[in-house]
Formats: sequence, C-alpha cells, structure tokens
Amino acid sequence: MAANGPAPRLQIFGLRRPRLLRTSIPLTENISAALLGILLLALVTWVMTTGNDFDPWDRDLPIELQLSNARDIPIYTPPLKPWVNPAQPVMPGAFDLAPFPVDILDADWQPVGRVKRFHAENLFEKINGEAEKFIKQGFVELAYLLLRSERDEGEIAIELFDQGDLAGSLGVFAEHATGRAVEESGGVSFFTTGAGVIGRVDRYFFRAAGDRSSDAITAKALDLVHAFGTLAAATGAAAAEAPPGFALLHQHLGIPEKDIQFEEANVFQYDFARRFWFADAGIDGEARLFVHIAEDAAIAEALIGALLEELHYDYDEVASEGGVNILRHRFLKTYFILTHEGKTVFGLDGLADREAAAEWLARIREGLADDQA
Repeated sequence: MAANGPAPRLQIFGLRRPRLLRTSIPLTENISAALLGILLLALVTWVMTTGNDFDPWDRDLPIELQLSNARDIPIYTPPLKPWVNPAQPVMPGAFDLAPFPVDILDADWQPVGRVKRFHAENLFEKINGEAEKFIKQGFVELAYLLLRSERDEGEIAIELFDQGDLAGSLGVFAEHATGRAVEESGGVSFFTTGAGVIGRVDRYFFRAAGDRSSDAITAKALDLVHAFGTLAAATGAAAAEAPPGFALLHQHLGIPEKDIQFEEANVFQYDFARRFWFADAGIDGEARLFVHIAEDAAIAEALIGALLEELHYDYDEVASEGGVNILRHRFLKTYFILTHEGKTVFGLDGLADREAAAEWLARIREGLADDQA
C-alpha cells in the first residue's frame, strides 16, 4: 500500500523561458508609423478647423430649384353625414337589406350596422388570405352583415358570397364541406359548425359565425338556412338553366345536389384540366364520377390524350376497349376509368371494383342521349 504524502506536482509548462525572435525594429517600420501618425493628426486638424466652414451656395441647391412647379390639386371634401352610434341596432326599414332576405331578421335578432359590400379589388380587406380562393371560382360580390340578439347580446356575423353561377358556389362549398356531413333543406345545402353554419344555395355561398357557442346561436343558424332558401326561389329562372355537367349528374342521374362538387382548375393536380364536375358514385367511400363538357369533340379527344399521358406515370393500362380506357394505380390498386361521348369527357376515379363501372358508364351515356333528344 502506497505511503501517504503530498501528490507529485505535474509540470505543465516547459522550463525554458521564451526568447524574442526580433531584437530590433527596422527603420522602414518606424518611418511608416510616423507618417501614419502625421496623416491622422492632419486629418483631425482639418476636421476641427473646417467643421463650421459652411457655404450654402456650394453645398445646397438654389432656392428656386427647390420650389415645386406642381399645380395645386383640390382635395375632395366628403359631405357631412349624420353620426350613427355603431352599437345602436338599426331598424330594418332604415336601409337596404339586399341581397339578404328580410327573413334573416326577427324580433330578437336585429342588424348592428348597415350591409357592407366588397368586390374583387378590395375583397382582401375582409378575408385576407382567402380572397384568391373565391375569385378563381367566379366571385362577384361579398355582402357582410352583423346581427345582435337583444336577449343576451350574442352576435352573428354573416358573409354572403355571390359566386356568379351555380358552378362557382359549388366549387367554394366543396372546399369547405370536405369530410363533413352535408344536409339539404329547401334547396339549401349546408352543415353546422360549433357556433354557426356554412352552406350554399344557387349561386350564393354563405357563412354565419357566432361570437359564442350557445343554443340561441345554434337555433338562429338553422333559421338562417330557411331564410336563405328564399334566394333559390328568387333566382329560379337562372337556376333552371343549370350547367350541362351539373344537369347531367343531378337531373338525369338523380344524384342529390349535396353530393355534387365542382373544381374550376388544377383538376387531378394537372394544370391543363379545368372545369370538372364530380359526384359520389355510391359504390364505395372513395369512388367518384366525373364529367367535363368540352367545346367540341376534338378538344375532348385532346384532353383525354393529355390525361392518359400524365396518368401513365402512376397507372398501368389494364384495357382499352370501345374507347373506354381502364387504368390501375400501381400502389393504391384502384381503377381510373376514362372515356368520352362527343364533347363530353366522363369516367370514374378511385374505383376499387372495375366491374362496377359498366353500370355507371351506361347510365351516363343514356343521360347524354336523353339530353340530345
């Protein structure tokens, strides 16, 4: 066993003292340092002596050049308007409620202010970040109204979008309704949220959002659905002229309106595919019918050629008989059925059983024949 004692001292640094490698400074370095010191001293002296030596004629523009030659522009002075307390409910007869139906008001719920309108050029002021989504679907105008309950001071903000036609409102509604249970009442397709309702009727898409979750707001949201049903009656003549793709799916095939969607652009994630109508085929959870009405048969054939060229990157061609192209996805193992009849391109996407496509293709051809007749 080692004897107790102080631990040995470890030598970290060497015993040799440092040695200077240079024993003298060259004359050139001394001269250069002296010159730099003289220059620095001269610069400081010049700054100190000329700091207040200011001649405006040498350093500033002449006064006559600084005068503006612009003409005096009269500023518009808006006329004075009577002040209205924004917290005071406005009587319905005191302003124009259009395009909202009068039935949205009752003894309890009254408007807080007037109807505010937004167009494409200033839509971002109201829904910044969402404006482009509505504009690309044919947006025309947004009407905004705030209702307040006299019973509990609850508020509901209503946005009514005029999307120009049925296709525009369906396209916007489809983006909101993905994965939700859509109901239909009086021509209005809608679904409720935690504190409001979202829906569409004819060319209109609407959103109503309350400031709280309560039974009163839930009841009022359903009342708004019934009130907006009158918009379908008001535009009945325009609704009769439904787009051909929608008419084929809804009127000839009997598919409910709530199960029909419209995609304006980038269909199937291809930038050349535009204006397709989709519908739930009722075969399985993923299969969809799709219809596109081209300008003529030649354009329809060109579209099918472009689609097939892109689809072959992910699909294997199973069969091509009688103008019907059947492709199968390499990984998902689902089928993509594609064909056309004249200028109408149609088929099914996400189909698990290819045999189930025959019935739907026959029904679509029958519907096209009835439409031509």
